Amino acid sequence: MRETTSRVQNMTEGKPLRLILFFALPLMLGNAFQQLYTLVDTMVVGQALGVTALAALGAADWPNWMFLGIIQGFAQGFSIKMAHDFGAKDYESLRRTVAHTAVLAAASALVLLFAGQCLLRPLLILLQTPDSVQSGALLYLRIMIAGVPVVMAYNVLASVLRALGDSKTPLYAMLLAAGINIVLDLVFVLLFHWGITGAAAATIFAQICSGAFCFRAIRRIDFLYLSRADFRISRSLCLYLIKLGFPMAFQNGIIAVGGMIVQFVVNGFGVLFIAGFTATNKLYGMLEIAATSFGYAMVTYVG
Repeated sequence: MRETTSRVQNMTEGKPLRLILFFALPLMLGNAFQQLYTLVDTMVVGQALGVTALAALGAADWPNWMFLGIIQGFAQGFSIKMAHDFGAKDYESLRRTVAHTAVLAAASALVLLFAGQCLLRPLLILLQTPDSVQSGALLYLRIMIAGVPVVMAYNVLASVLRALGDSKTPLYAMLLAAGINIVLDLVFVLLFHWGITGAAAATIFAQICSGAFCFRAIRRIDFLYLSRADFRISRSLCLYLIKLGFPMAFQNGIIAVGGMIVQFVVNGFGVLFIAGFTATNKLYGMLEIAATSFGYAMVTYVG
């Protein structure tokens, strides 16, 4: 029998303040490093490819964040039921919840992938993206949206671990991925001269590595060994998980819409203004994601 990783901990035992603090800090740092992906892309592209390429990434920022926010919302919402089951030590229900989450996550990723590829160009036109940066922004977004299943896989796997009280493994996964992303950004953009395509490809490959890291950790948890019976679809359980995930995904979607309204205004001032706004917005995003992550930690702890 496989050994259960020592990082899994019962969040129902111990002093609440200490549990919340030591659980929230790795979660905040981990999501900050996930945000670091796009920050590194911005730095490398801005230095190597110039202002126009930097503005293209800026024009793609909020549409890309919308998909990421929806994914994070669903993954975090699904984990509430996992936290309930784990806290109650109902491992049979926990396995069924994880299996149904995997099915719903896969279906959601396919829907987002298809919808994203169809709506990207109309969305950039709607935001009045300047013609000089529109092609670059569209290329970056198409590659990032193609990687939606990978991003969904990491976020779901990380949410499973966090529901079991392990927020450190996802942090280590993000640290690994951030390092890989930085190296590949430099190689793909500066050495191979792949431009914006290289920056996006580096991000997707780094996410694959972080997802694989979390999957390996989950495989070591003996009470999460899934059988075919766990994947027998329960309509009531699916609806309950959607009920938990949809509000958080919708909330993040609304935030992204607000950001895109600001982007619409910024786009009207031209390429230089977009580039400057992009650099500032990336730094602000690092602070914002830390606060949001603390909210996610509280959701898991209360669950």
